[in-house]
Amino acid sequence: MDKDRTLLVGIDLGWEVTQVNCFDFTTYEPVPIGREAGGEGNCEIPTALAVNPARGEWYWGDEKVPPEEQVIKISYLLADVLRDDTITVGNYTVESYQVLKRFVVKVLSILKGYYPRERIRKLVITLAEKEEKLVAYLQQIGREIGLPENALVVQNHRQSYMYYAISQPKELWVNNVGMFQLEGNKLLYSQIDIDRKTMPLIIGVVQKDLSDGLDWVELAEEGAEQISYAFLNVAGAALHKQYVTTVYVTGKGFEGEWAGDALKELCTGRRVFRGQNLFTRGACYAARELSGEGKLENCLFLDEDMIASNISLRLYRDAEVQDVLMARAGSLWNEVDASVDVIPDQEDEIQITVQDVLKREARAHMLSLSGFAGRENKMTRFTIRIRFGDSRTCIVTLKDNGFGEFCPGSNRVWERHIAL
Repeated sequence: MDKDRTLLVGIDLGWEVTQVNCFDFTTYEPVPIGREAGGEGNCEIPTALAVNPARGEWYWGDEKVPPEEQVIKISYLLADVLRDDTITVGNYTVESYQVLKRFVVKVLSILKGYYPRERIRKLVITLAEKEEKLVAYLQQIGREIGLPENALVVQNHRQSYMYYAISQPKELWVNNVGMFQLEGNKLLYSQIDIDRKTMPLIIGVVQKDLSDGLDWVELAEEGAEQISYAFLNVAGAALHKQYVTTVYVTGKGFEGEWAGDALKELCTGRRVFRGQNLFTRGACYAARELSGEGKLENCLFLDEDMIASNISLRLYRDAEVQDVLMARAGSLWNEVDASVDVIPDQEDEIQITVQDVLKREARAHMLSLSGFAGRENKMTRFTIRIRFGDSRTCIVTLKDNGFGEFCPGSNRVWERHIAL
C-alpha cells in the first residue's frame, strides 16, 4: 500500500444534501469536511449542480454565478440520474452518468484542500437505499478516477446506522438502540438488536415505516402541539415493551422547534441524541473497520443485504487438509466473488461447508467431480468460484481448465445453487 494513501472517507449521498467525513487518526473520530460557500465552511452540500453548456464549466448547485454565465441547474441530481440515462433541461442534454461523476469528483476535490498530499485508502458512500443503477455508476466512477481495487464500498443507511451506533461508547449500546428518521412525510424507526450469546456479537437491525398515513408536513404547519402529540404517540407505540435505552433522531423533520420539547419527554428513562450527520459518520466508521484499522472485530454486522453464513472449501494445501474460507458472514452478498484453482488427487467430490452464524449450525454439501471422469490423476485443473444470487442463495461454479497441452480444457462450466 502506498504510504501516502491514508484517507478513510465516508460520504452520505443524500437526495437533497451530501455530507463528507474523514477519519482523524489523532482524535480517532470522524471529522466533518466542509466547503467554502459564502466565505464560511459549509458541511451540507446540496446534491445539485449547475453547468454552463457554452463553456463546459460545472458549478455547485448553490454557487453564485454571474447572470451572463447563463447556467443550467440540475437541482434534483439523484432523482434525475435514476430516471433516465440522459438528463434534459431545456435544449441541453447530458448523460446521467457524467453528471453524477462530475458531482462525485467535485465532492472529493474538497478533500484536497484539507489533505493535499494524501490519497484515499477507503471510501464508503452511503445511500438511503442501494439503487442498483446508482451503485453501478459509483463503482464505475471509482475505477475511472483511479481508486484502488476494493477501495470503494457502497452501503445503505441501515448499515451506516449500525456502524455509527456500535462505534459509540459501550454504555450507549449495552441495551438495544433505536433511531427515528423524519424526512418529509416519512417517519422510519430502526432498532438495533444485539445477540450477546455469541462471539463475535451479532448486530442486526429491523426497520419499520411508522408514517401511518399521517401528513407530517401538514401536522408541522398546524402547530407544535399537533405534531408533537402525533410523534410521541407513534414513538411510544414503537418503543413499548422494548428495552431501548439509547435513541437517535435524525432528518430535517426534527429541525422544527416542536422537536425540542417532544424529545425531552422521550428522554424519560432513555438517552436521546439529535443530529443530521449520523449516516456520514457511520460511513466513516465503516471505512475505518473495512480498512483493517477498526476496533469492532468482536462484532458481526448483519442485515438483509449481508450473508449470515461462512462458506468454506475443504482442500489439501500446504501439506495438510484445510477449510479455506471463501465468503465471510457479514459480507454484502453482491460483493462476494471468490475463486480458487484446484487439482484433484484421486478425489471425486469437493466438500463445501456452510456455517450459519445465526442458527449456530454447519452443513456440508458435496460437489461432484464426475464430469472429469476418465482423465488421469492430477491431470485436471479447475476453478471453483463462489458468488451469491441474493443474501440467501450461494452460487458455486466449477470450470474445467484442463492441464496445459497435456489435457486441453473443455471450458465447460457446472453450476450449483445452495440455499442458505
